[in-house]
Amino acid sequence: MDSSKSSALVGIQYGLPEITPSMPMDPVTRRPLLYAPETGFSYKPSRLNKTCILCGEAKDNTGRGQAHRECYMKVRSVKILLRCLWCDEEFLKPRYEYNKALRRGHFSFYCCKDHSQAHHAVKNAKHCDHCDVPMPGRSTRKFCSVQCRIDSRDHPEKPCTMCGLFFRPVSSRTAYCSRPCADQAHSIRMLGTGNSHYKDGTSYSKWFKEARPLIFDRDKDCCVVCSKASDLITFERNGQTVQRSNLLVHHIDENPANNQVENLVLLCYGCHLVHHKSAVTPYPWFAEYTRQASESMTSKWKATATSLLTVYSSTTAS
Repeated sequence: MDSSKSSALVGIQYGLPEITPSMPMDPVTRRPLLYAPETGFSYKPSRLNKTCILCGEAKDNTGRGQAHRECYMKVRSVKILLRCLWCDEEFLKPRYEYNKALRRGHFSFYCCKDHSQAHHAVKNAKHCDHCDVPMPGRSTRKFCSVQCRIDSRDHPEKPCTMCGLFFRPVSSRTAYCSRPCADQAHSIRMLGTGNSHYKDGTSYSKWFKEARPLIFDRDKDCCVVCSKASDLITFERNGQTVQRSNLLVHHIDENPANNQVENLVLLCYGCHLVHHKSAVTPYPWFAEYTRQASESMTSKWKATATSLLTVYSSTTAS
């Protein structure tokens, strides 16, 4: 195996002492000869050698070599000195692992798994079409940033239609320099007739807001069930002190778009809760009550209710 194929190769480290390039090699195995003048070890008949020539300890009866098996393999070990392609640090790798990698076509080496993964993430990543910077995990994109996408185009600078600041647009249709300017312009366009839901200032919510005082007047500021009087409740909301009535206006048919005075009745929170939590309402007389109470009101009150119905008739549910 040709070890010079890898650019990461720095050197070869043998376990043999005082190794020199002129050391004889075995013609069959192509390995360095252990017993040679260059190594300092001379061959002796194993039966006459009772001690290990490497560590000097007595040999056991197993094996016919001149050294212990462990000592012999330690001296014979060969390690390849490589340079990590990510951190540029030198490290040792056993020769059998190095040769195995070369046989598999791997010529890049790393000192640890984390550095291998980090380098491959960048090496195999797609590059930005403008600045050629690697983009790990973004293989479907052409540019690494919005600025690169803008710089890659030849659109001339133009003033923002909202703040007047000159900027380079992303496309020929870009009219605003930033998202806040676009949001502010959209808010202005949505006012009045620019809003698709604009209905000439009429809506059932506005109808309910104007009809609510009429219901308080008709029902004498009291709950029609328990006769609880109207009072103001003070509470904190979003850091502000808010006051609200303890009575609310209830829709008899539970349709918020139907704000005719005959469909509205004044209830306290307790009675309103009892009505909605019951399988069958305990107050079936609401409709008859509102009809009679509305008939007994003054002509001015009736005129106001009729005027509201005329103005907001388009919002009444069919």
